Amino acid sequence: MHELAPATALLLLLATACASLAHFLWGQRWQQLLLFWIAAFIGCLVAYGLGLQLPLMLPMPAGVPVLEAVLVAWLLLVVASRLRV
Repeated sequence: MHELAPATALLLLLATACASLAHFLWGQRWQQLLLFWIAAFIGCLVAYGLGLQLPLMLPMPAGVPVLEAVLVAWLLLVVASRLRV
């Protein structure tokens, strides 16, 4: 059985949590949940891939900048919520 890397698991969990909350707040159809999840996951990946870090000394579990990943995910979620899907 393949094991999931800790950073990957954390990114998946963050994206799922952000997308679920966005769908609760703005979602009207189930198809939007997939769009929200994709937007949140891309946002988390961008923050992780670019190594974005605010000038705060926050812990980074598994090397993931959690605050920055959530902020970028929500930025893309706002954009995704404005799309007509």
